[in-house]
Amino acid sequence: MKTKIYLSMLVIALTAALIGGATMAIFTDTETSVGNTFSAGTVDITVGTSTLVANSGNMAPGDTRSGSFVVTNAGTLALRFDVSAVGSGDLFTVQGVAPGNTPATVGGLGDDQNIVLAPGGTATVTFDVTLPLTAGNAYQGDSGTVTLTIVAEQTANN
Repeated sequence: MKTKIYLSMLVIALTAALIGGATMAIFTDTETSVGNTFSAGTVDITVGTSTLVANSGNMAPGDTRSGSFVVTNAGTLALRFDVSAVGSGDLFTVQGVAPGNTPATVGGLGDDQNIVLAPGGTATVTFDVTLPLTAGNAYQGDSGTVTLTIVAEQTANN
């Protein structure tokens, strides 16, 4: 009798499994997405040659010479840049401690800070070199060089 009970339970379990399996059938499909390539963008600037508005030689005390150059965003990301300037050489160096020994200065960069450029965009940066009226005789015949440094950084997530 125990065998009949076990056999009946086995038949009921198999029948339930067949019925449940048949009613639980669903259609399925699987696809694979391949070739998903990612790459980092670039921050790259190019700087054109400086153009002086007036002759940069023969400066007299009180003269200001202006110049400009073009910055181009040659990268793939939007960027912002700042410009700094440093004068070097005798014209930009304090000559002794006597009154009237004021060296030339570089300025005019106030509006050329934190400029935002889209990829391919350009901006013209201007600068001034001034030999102040207080420059003394020690600066006669001196010369100097201006180095303009442009530092760019991405604007995205920054």
